[in-house]
Amino acid sequence: MLVAMANNKLIMASAVMGDVGPFICPCCRLPVIYKHGNYRIPHFSHKAKANCFGFSENESQSHLKGKLTFQRQLTAIGCHVEIEVTMAAIEQRADVFLPDDRVVLEYQCSPISFTEIHRRTVNYHQLDNDVIWILGDYHRAKALRSEMVAKFAKFQAQLGFYIIFYSAVNDQFWLFYQLKEVAGKIERQTRQFETLPKVLDFMKHYRQPTTKSQIQNKVSLLNQLRRIQQSNVLRNNTYRDMVAACYQSGKLFVGCPMVCHDKWWIGTPVFKQSILCWKVWIVLELFERRRGNVSNQQLNQLFVESVNLFGRQMAQVDNYARFFQIEFTNFMIALRSSGYIRHTVAGIRIIRRPEWFASYDQKRAFILTGNQ
Repeated sequence: MLVAMANNKLIMASAVMGDVGPFICPCCRLPVIYKHGNYRIPHFSHKAKANCFGFSENESQSHLKGKLTFQRQLTAIGCHVEIEVTMAAIEQRADVFLPDDRVVLEYQCSPISFTEIHRRTVNYHQLDNDVIWILGDYHRAKALRSEMVAKFAKFQAQLGFYIIFYSAVNDQFWLFYQLKEVAGKIERQTRQFETLPKVLDFMKHYRQPTTKSQIQNKVSLLNQLRRIQQSNVLRNNTYRDMVAACYQSGKLFVGCPMVCHDKWWIGTPVFKQSILCWKVWIVLELFERRRGNVSNQQLNQLFVESVNLFGRQMAQVDNYARFFQIEFTNFMIALRSSGYIRHTVAGIRIIRRPEWFASYDQKRAFILTGNQ
């Protein structure tokens, strides 16, 4: 910890001079020891193993450096910054707090469960504080998977889903933004920054670029189709259950209708497996297991069941279910535009079934000819 109490006043470890003390923890009020040296950041730690909600006895030098870096850089641009703020009402201690903006910055250097990060985030929100989780070297070295996105990704209209990283080793920041699920993998845009204020400034002024060309679209489609085929050949877990479901209906998963792929075969990263699996499941439910009219109530039941089966909870996004609703609405619009369904007052009427492909090669040839 970087802050302790001496003579009923908070004191930074970096400000300790001379014979000052004794020191106590501002959270649990137990004695702490002042530690410093040529190769370590000055800090405090408990004298004995303590049951303290605010501070870990295994706090790394990287974590200490990160908190000090955030404080120094934000203070330099005029922000009011408080470090290691105890919030007794929720029994949590914020690494860095910007009281004027009511924003908490948490520097996460170690593993943490979804349950724990969700609990902490909800607690901060109960105090009307926003929270940004900035990930350290441990997390940056990991592959970017949907589990990490579910824990740490926030959403902003222009940036889309994003995560901020800070390397205490390299003293550099990275912003992963426009996080999207493409054929079962998370892809992103990446920018590197020297300071946290530069990251925040980029986020504030970023605007989405224009759309890709038709040629780029075709290349993207072929690349994703190849990736799906390779995953199937290798029996990848991403598509295994849906491959089996298609087989039971006499279909090939890789041969699913083109309507299951949007223009870029890209989806928001809110699905446990892949947005493609979700769309194929809906097509099977609507066109293989139902006939004629589908009521609004049945559509709603279909939506809820699909979210329960394929949806992934997002710890940092309020009302994350809205993203599933948007995807569901867009898919219904795509089915209508392709002439497969017709909307009625009572629900939808199935007009015709989408066409499936008999093989990977047939679908690839269809894309190459530009018929999509």
